[in-house]
Amino acid sequence: MNIKKTALTYNFDGDGNTTSITVSLSGNEGADYLNANMSVIAEDLTDGQAFDDLTMKDITTIARKKLANATAVKE
Repeated sequence: MNIKKTALTYNFDGDGNTTSITVSLSGNEGADYLNANMSVIAEDLTDGQAFDDLTMKDITTIARKKLANATAVKE
């Protein structure tokens, strides 16, 4: 399924620091549809990464990985 980023929203605290980034993802394949909002939080970043240093592509990659983990079928 081809999943596309449809929105990217930065969330800030009272001091203007980025607290999370919400990525909206959407896709369809035939009659199957997927819509998801994945919130990228500090715990999702690797050592040395900071929200302000990430590109849109980096953020989307993290959100896609979270989506894959969240939707994986567990036995």
